[in-house]
Formats: sequence, C-alpha cells, structure tokens
Amino acid sequence: MADVRRFEGGDAWVEIDIDLCTAAGECVSVCPGEVYEIVDGKVSAEAIGDCLECGACQGACPAGAILSHWVW
Repeated sequence: MADVRRFEGGDAWVEIDIDLCTAAGECVSVCPGEVYEIVDGKVSAEAIGDCLECGACQGACPAGAILSHWVW
C-alpha cells in the first residue's frame, strides 16, 4: 500500500505519495508560495496554508508523486 500523506491548511490541501517521491525538488522550484520543502529526502508541504492555487506543483513533479491538489 502506498504511503500517501495529506497536508491541509486554510482552504487548500495536497496529497503526496511519499513512495513515489524522488525529492527531485521541482515542486519546490516552481511553487511561488514556497509551500514545499525537502525533508529527510522526501517532499513536505507543511506550509500548505501559503498555497496560491496555481497548480504548478502537480504538473512539475517528474515522478507524479503529487496526486491531488485542491483549493475551494
């Protein structure tokens, strides 16, 4: 079973498959809200409350580890 972590904050949430994450850092590079960081070789989105709703992170991940990203 996949290790999928959900990060929530404000009106935004994101699910990341930690097993797929290669820590390439593309999500970190493209995120204008500085939501993502690499921690212990995997991506973390503890700052999800700063999400600007652009969706760039999901398209940038070469491993497809960002499974879903929603802002209402």
